Amino acid sequence: MDNSSSVEDMFMQTLHSSDLSAKQKAVLQASLTLFSDKGYDRTTTQEIAELAHVSQGTVYKRFATKHDILEALITPFIDEIIPRMAIEFTNTVHAQQLPDFNDYLSFVVRDRLELVVTNRKLVRILLAGAFNNQSEAEALLARISESLRGVEKQFTAIFSRYQRNGQLVNWPVSQIIRYTAAAIISHALPVVLTADCRDPDEGARPSIDLDLSTRQIVAFLRHGLSPVSA
Repeated sequence: MDNSSSVEDMFMQTLHSSDLSAKQKAVLQASLTLFSDKGYDRTTTQEIAELAHVSQGTVYKRFATKHDILEALITPFIDEIIPRMAIEFTNTVHAQQLPDFNDYLSFVVRDRLELVVTNRKLVRILLAGAFNNQSEAEALLARISESLRGVEKQFTAIFSRYQRNGQLVNWPVSQIIRYTAAAIISHALPVVLTADCRDPDEGARPSIDLDLSTRQIVAFLRHGLSPVSA
């Protein structure tokens, strides 16, 4: 699966299916670009209007404040995209019949790391919302927690197999997932928060060696999740 196009496609689908006018959708598309490229705080409504090719009056007609625009961008992620991504990822992982936990962990880490890095512009939008509004941060965390609870059953079946053959520590599934997610995020966050590295011929490229980072994360997790180390 192309992680980048998949997430962006999901966002555009929710945008196009909304009851917003064409101009209002253009405002959100322009805001998405500017918030991720320049940062939420450094973007003005005038810049949004210019990129969307509308007047500032059109922006304020639907969105009273810049924060209302940010909230309109974040809501589809919280309500639709995160739950959908959780289901799709669970189905993909469940289809991997890998007898060795190291191979399984490498697959999961590489897939999720690439997802975050290639969609770092969209991740910045979520972070901007979390940093600027406590209620949105709580809503985002609640949705992520709900999605994790929804996939625990399938992960329990997968993890129990590795636990029975002595490849995985006998911890609760939620604890193993949080441990894994934290390791991935710690590697991806610096890339998410920094500007894109651009090549004149190839455009934006992730400023991270995905293969090397995957090996490092897996080595760290294998030590922490090993029945011996525990």
